[in-house]
Amino acid sequence: MIFLSYNKQMERLLSPFYQSKLLNTLFLSNIFLTFHYALIIYVNSSLLDNFFSETQISALYIIGSIINTLLLLNTSKILDGISLYRFTIYTLIIELLATVGLLASNNPLLVGLYFIVHHIAITFIYFNMDVFVEKVSTNENMTGSIRATYMTLANITFVISPAIVAFLVFDNVYTYVYLTSSLFLLPMFYLIRKFKKLEIKTINHIKIRETTAEYIKDKNLYDIFISNFLLQLFYAFMVIYMPLYLEKIIGFSWGQIGLIFTIMLVPFVIFEVPVGEMEDDKYGEKEFLTIGFVILGLATMIMSFITLQSFWLWATILFISRIGASLVEVSVESYFFKRVNQEKSDVIAFFRISRPLSFIIAPLLAALSLQFIPFQYVFIVIGAIMIVGCHYSLGLQDTK
Repeated sequence: MIFLSYNKQMERLLSPFYQSKLLNTLFLSNIFLTFHYALIIYVNSSLLDNFFSETQISALYIIGSIINTLLLLNTSKILDGISLYRFTIYTLIIELLATVGLLASNNPLLVGLYFIVHHIAITFIYFNMDVFVEKVSTNENMTGSIRATYMTLANITFVISPAIVAFLVFDNVYTYVYLTSSLFLLPMFYLIRKFKKLEIKTINHIKIRETTAEYIKDKNLYDIFISNFLLQLFYAFMVIYMPLYLEKIIGFSWGQIGLIFTIMLVPFVIFEVPVGEMEDDKYGEKEFLTIGFVILGLATMIMSFITLQSFWLWATILFISRIGASLVEVSVESYFFKRVNQEKSDVIAFFRISRPLSFIIAPLLAALSLQFIPFQYVFIVIGAIMIVGCHYSLGLQDTK
C-alpha cells in the first residue's frame, strides 16, 4: 500500500511534464532564466551600495519601477506591433547587455543606468513567459499543478543560487556573480525559438479605466490582485533591504548570507507542488492563502526582536517566513490563472503591475518608517501589513 501511494504521488508530481513538449521547454527555459535572475537579485543592492547611498539605491528601484509600470500598461500595444516571440528575443538581448554592463562598468552613472534597464527587462521577460505558459496550458484542471511545478522548478534554482553566490563573491567584488548570471541567459535564445510559431491571436489593450473597472467589478480579481501586491511588497522589501541589514547591521559576511538565503528558500521547493495539487483536488486556494499570510506576517514581525549574529537563528526565522510566502505565492498564481485565460493579456499585464508597484511602495515605505523608527523595527511594519492580507484572502470566493 505504501509503495502504491508513493507511486501515485510521484505520478501526480510528474503529471505536468506529460502535457506537451512545449510546456517542458518552458519549464527548462524558466530554470535557465531563474538561475540568471536568482544569482543577482539579492546581490544587486550590495553592488549598488558600492556606488550609491541607501537613499539613492531606493531611488533607482523607484525610477525603474515607475518606468516598468508605465510600460506594462502598454504591453498589449507592443505585442500588437510585434510578435510575442520577437518581443521576448529583444528583451533577452537587452537583459544580457544590461547584465554585462553591470559586470564591466565602474562608472556610477552607467551602473545606475544598467541597473534600471535590467530591472525593466527582467520584468517583461517574466511577463512573456507567463503568456507562453498560459497559452500552452490547455487543461483547466491542471492549472494549479502546472503553475506549482513551473514555480517549484524555478524555486529550486533560487535555493541553489545563493549558495553559489557565497563562493563567487570575494571582498565585496561581484564580477564572477554577474558573469555566471550572464552565461545562464545564453541557452534561452535557443529554447525560445521553439515558440516562434506560437502566437496569441487576440491582443487586448490595457485601457486603464476599463481594466481597473474590470478588477473593481469582479471582487475576486480585486482581492487576488491586492493579495499578490502584498506578497510582492514583502519580496521587494526583502530583496532591497535584507541583504544590507544582514551585512551592515547584523554583521554577516556574504558567504554566510548566501547560505542563510539558501536555507531560507527551501520551503518554495517543499510546499508549492503538493499545495498546488491539493488546491486543484480538494481545498481550493482560500484556506492556504490565509494561513500563508498569518505565518508570513508573524515571522516577519519576530525578526525585529532578533539582533544576535546567529547563523541558525536567522536561517530558521527566514525559513519560517518563506513557508508562509510559498503558500501565498502558489495560491495567488493558481487562483488568478484559473479565472483568467491567455487571451486576457490586458488583465495579466495589469496583474503583473503589482510587482513594479511594490518596488515603488517598498522603498517609500522604508524611507518613511526610518524617519521614526530604527531599521530593525521596520520588520514589524512589514509583518503587520502582511497580516492585513487575511482580510482579502478571506473575501475570496473559493474555487472548491
